[in-house]
Amino acid sequence: MKSKLFSFTVILVLGAPFISAQNKTKVDVKQLQQLYAKYEKGLKKQHKLDKTAGIPPNLYNEEDYKRTMDPVTGQTNFEGLVKVNKEITEGKYAPTKQMSFISSNNSSTAKIVNEPWIERGPYSVGGRTRAIMFDPNDPTGKRVFAGGVSGGLWVNQDPSISTNEWAPLSTFWANTSVVCITYDPNNPQIIYVGTGESATADAVGSGIWKSADGGTTWTQIFTIPVTYSSSGVRNGNFYINDIKVRNNGGISEVYAGVSGSYVGISFNDGWQGLSQAGLYKSTDGGATFTKNTNLLALNTTTGVTSTTGYAIQQIEIGADNAVWVSTKSSRFSNIDAGGRIFKSTDGNTFNLVYNVGNAGSRVNFTLSKTDANKVYAFMQGVNSTSEPIRIARSTDGGTTWQATNDASPVVTLPTATDTSIPANDFTRGQSFYDLVIAADPQDDNILYIGGIDLYKSTNGGTSWTQISKWSNNNNMAALQVSTVHADQHAIVFNPFNNYATNQMMFGNDGGVFFVANKNNIATTTGFSARNSRYNVTQFYSAMLNPTKTPANEELLAGAQDNGSWWLYGAPLANNFLTSQAATGGDGMYTEYDDQDNYEIASYVYNNHYLLTNNSYYLISSANRNAYGHFVNEIALDRINNVFYSYRSGLTLFRTSGLSATSTTFTNTIVTVGTAQTGEQISWMKVSPYTTASTTLFVGTNLGRIFKITNANTTSYASTAIATPAAGTISDIEFGANENEIIVTLSNYNLTSIFYSTDGGTTWQNKEGNLPDMPVRTVLRNPDDANEVIIGTEMGVWGTTNFLSASPSWSSISGNIGNIRITNLDYRPSTRTVMVSTYGRGAWTTQNTVVTLATGEVKSKKDFTRIYPNPSKGISHLRFDSSKYNTVDINIFDGSGRLVYSKKNVKSDEEFGQRLTPGNYVLKAEAKGEIVYSGNYLVLGKINNDGDDD
Repeated sequence: MKSKLFSFTVILVLGAPFISAQNKTKVDVKQLQQLYAKYEKGLKKQHKLDKTAGIPPNLYNEEDYKRTMDPVTGQTNFEGLVKVNKEITEGKYAPTKQMSFISSNNSSTAKIVNEPWIERGPYSVGGRTRAIMFDPNDPTGKRVFAGGVSGGLWVNQDPSISTNEWAPLSTFWANTSVVCITYDPNNPQIIYVGTGESATADAVGSGIWKSADGGTTWTQIFTIPVTYSSSGVRNGNFYINDIKVRNNGGISEVYAGVSGSYVGISFNDGWQGLSQAGLYKSTDGGATFTKNTNLLALNTTTGVTSTTGYAIQQIEIGADNAVWVSTKSSRFSNIDAGGRIFKSTDGNTFNLVYNVGNAGSRVNFTLSKTDANKVYAFMQGVNSTSEPIRIARSTDGGTTWQATNDASPVVTLPTATDTSIPANDFTRGQSFYDLVIAADPQDDNILYIGGIDLYKSTNGGTSWTQISKWSNNNNMAALQVSTVHADQHAIVFNPFNNYATNQMMFGNDGGVFFVANKNNIATTTGFSARNSRYNVTQFYSAMLNPTKTPANEELLAGAQDNGSWWLYGAPLANNFLTSQAATGGDGMYTEYDDQDNYEIASYVYNNHYLLTNNSYYLISSANRNAYGHFVNEIALDRINNVFYSYRSGLTLFRTSGLSATSTTFTNTIVTVGTAQTGEQISWMKVSPYTTASTTLFVGTNLGRIFKITNANTTSYASTAIATPAAGTISDIEFGANENEIIVTLSNYNLTSIFYSTDGGTTWQNKEGNLPDMPVRTVLRNPDDANEVIIGTEMGVWGTTNFLSASPSWSSISGNIGNIRITNLDYRPSTRTVMVSTYGRGAWTTQNTVVTLATGEVKSKKDFTRIYPNPSKGISHLRFDSSKYNTVDINIFDGSGRLVYSKKNVKSDEEFGQRLTPGNYVLKAEAKGEIVYSGNYLVLGKINNDGDDD
């Protein structure tokens, strides 16, 4: 996209002891203020360093880190989420009582009986993709795997067919950051997936996952327990940048490239996984890995080799079986790590063959498939001004190089048609993020290279032709090539029949693109998007249109780097909604008025647009980029047509005069109160119970809450109400009136949910059994005060006894998976619940009928049941045998695909097979009648001898 800001995880340590999730603490405001002050000081320092290195601020995750950090340690305790995910899979938090709020018995709509959530899209938008692999086990050479950096692993049976859809392997992958994938050449059934995106640290990984059966079942390998070193560094294998397997005389050598977080904002040495950086090798199928001590970086402070390995960016196996690796920067400021290429003939001793001379440089490269001496490299240059990027090539195995920085260069840089892109940097300052190069396996003089757009050379990099464009802006309208989403990350050739198909696949921020014939790639039809049902879109938020119905639905959602989108209309045959772009760039929070006269879509900071049927207008005040958060809090009074957005401290912008015909707007400043040190507004909510004027509730990052009456007038009054806890207010929800309030906080290691019946004078702790994780959003069932659902870092959770002293919370994400939930919305007129996610798009359900949230539908006689459930692969179904002699059993995975079938099953008869652990739906029928339908949870698998794993 033209305007691009990237998000990175922020790590910091205050030297305080780690507080476990089971011992959530209370902190005072002063302690939180001190934490924020040190955090902001660290940000300013890091921004200066990043500016020198040509790295832009990482605003989304900088802000999100601050919203979720443990107020005692300053950490985000994400390592605990691995345990929570495992416990969910094992059934620890499985619901045991019915929940009408998210029930739906319309199987023709939901497609899977008793799976409440219906995937709504976007159907063909896609999302950031770095990992693509043609399945080596497909005899037709058509099946493809692809991974979203926050949406898991997917498969397409044949992307050459435009109508073919992607399917997630299972809901298990939903919260897994997939960045690389490879297979064992000695046994293609063995597949390895690396996790964690170090280029942005936007998604933390969980080591390496291995499949020994072609991708059916998976085992986690190569994980290092998360610990804290004496210097405050967090240890762990968070980022696996690359994996390759070398056939060394019949022995499969697995090489894994490990990095720390690419950018860390810190004080007191708060870095993430940097000590684990390096090249690791396994010769026993990943059971054990050994770090290569020949690839340890220089400590520039001491002048001696450190114990820290190089941060590995890429690994490739040469035509002569040599092992090549490249590096990227370490965020240890005294570790000279980036900008290098190493080569080894034995996989143990590596020799430096290239050094760009910039320790902060990321290097990607490509090897010839036919000439072991030919290599091309694409990297960040020596600095961000005179040489932001460089391309180099060697034809003698790395002994000598020709590069674009030579006095009389033979190798040149592509020149972008886009006039907004500098002549010396077709990545537009984003070489730390979008940097990819690939040599044609059939002709190593043909190169493909990507930054913002894609380019091709037929003479080894001497000259280039642009083969894609991200838009028709900036002089590109006349360029007769395909439109391909910006920010390129992956280039893959179809290896079937020795690459004879001429097919290619490309991964970028817009998902997956397919090339049917690489010889025709530089045409307007050369590329085709292949994102059908590849729903890995990262939504910051979404809202339901309050005037629509499920039969003619509409919601407006803001997406990371993909703009704001309408999802609308009658559900398609696959239940998705039609998608249409509303705005470009980064899409943020959205709003609807109550009469469907206009919508509001937001861009970064205080750039907000009023959308009507015919046009859109900027409604923000002057200096809109100088105020607010990157993802900025907003609220709309739908009755009085007044819009509010965060400005700074404890001040808001108020915009009035909104209508379907408005072209000019009045902006004024509302002062909520006197801001305490470090205090900022973190959420706001318009009360639905005051309609003649605006009553606005505002929460802050210190846990304070304000009630502003007559907020739409100059005579408004702001009153501070009691604070439930010191932390970041992430949502405010009302019950039957303004005195009944539910508040959530998004910090780790804090009580996350509070409830008041007296307008905030007193608060009740409603944490119950909820594990330690950020809670971002909350909804209450208006028809049942005991039913509340929340959106968390690990999916959707719900309770049916909210009014009890200690509510029992259950995971109710179903097919959505255990992924970050960014918003929940509710339309009372149709009883529709909407969920937006950061990596799996948007979903809805209707609470039209009471069913069992456990997924077990009982017969009229309360007799039919499946046991055991959860299961390890083998179960029994008990039903009324006097009524049904036998039944036909079908089991469906999370995408609705049939994965198991058995006919003529008697009551209590055994059935089952090896299934990937996860949630399934089991359906039993007899003579066209449904005998049983419900969720079936698999925790493990059965060995060939029938014993449990």
